[in-house]
Amino acid sequence: MTTESFEVNKLFEKWIQDGNTKLDEKDLVIQLKSYLESQHPEICGKCTPCRDGVVKIEKLLDKYVDGTATLKTLTELEELTYNLRSSRCSVGLDIGKNMEVILENNYNVLYQPVKKY
Repeated sequence: MTTESFEVNKLFEKWIQDGNTKLDEKDLVIQLKSYLESQHPEICGKCTPCRDGVVKIEKLLDKYVDGTATLKTLTELEELTYNLRSSRCSVGLDIGKNMEVILENNYNVLYQPVKKY
C-alpha cells in the first residue's frame, strides 16, 4: 500500500465512522473519487468487479460532478457497488463495503440531484 493511499484510507475510514459528519453533494463525490483513485495501485486486476467496476464507478461519479447524473446513474452506481462483493481480493471487498456504507448513509445526498418532481 502506498503512503498516499494509506493516508486517504485512514481519513476515509474516520469519515465513515463519524456518523455526524455531513458533507454536501460535491464534497462527498470529490472525496469519494479521491478515495477510489487512491486504490488504483492496490487493485490486482485479476477479477472484473474490481478492475472494471471501480473505473465505471468513477465515471458515474463524474456525472454527479458535472450535474448530468440521472436516476439510472444512481441505480448503476448501486449495482456496481454491490457487485464488488464478488471480488477475489480484499481490496475489492473493502472498496465495496466502504461504498455500501456511503450509499446507505448518504443516500439522500446522492438521490437529491437525480430526483424528478
